[in-house]
Amino acid sequence: MSCPLYQDFTRNCIQKFPDFLEFPTFDFCASDDYKDCIAYLIFTSEFSCSYLTTCGNAYKKNIPKIITKMLGEKEIREIFYKYSVQYCISQENHITCAKYKLLSEGKIPPINLFPDGSKSNLIELLLKRKLITQPPE
Repeated sequence: MSCPLYQDFTRNCIQKFPDFLEFPTFDFCASDDYKDCIAYLIFTSEFSCSYLTTCGNAYKKNIPKIITKMLGEKEIREIFYKYSVQYCISQENHITCAKYKLLSEGKIPPINLFPDGSKSNLIELLLKRKLITQPPE
């Protein structure tokens, strides 16, 4: 089975979420794992944070392409999926997101800041090909 948003070898979810990171292949869309896709999760969610597009756009513009390619890797994808569920589509928790708080104050959050306040080291991510986070300060 494949994603219902994947039709005629095209991701129709991109029409609704053009600012989201692009996955390197369509393999994920054409598999039974499509329900683990962040775009599918958000598309089918009843609620999403008002800064969702702002955050998605910041990642697309500011993260090196090699890291976006890593989103095809299950371990990395699962981390972003977890944060999306816990904050981005949670009506209760989205206001506790570290990025939400900064954006609400009119500040631009650093690209390596995660919703729980931890930060990643992008260089280590590239070198070790895994996500390493440092606890909130």
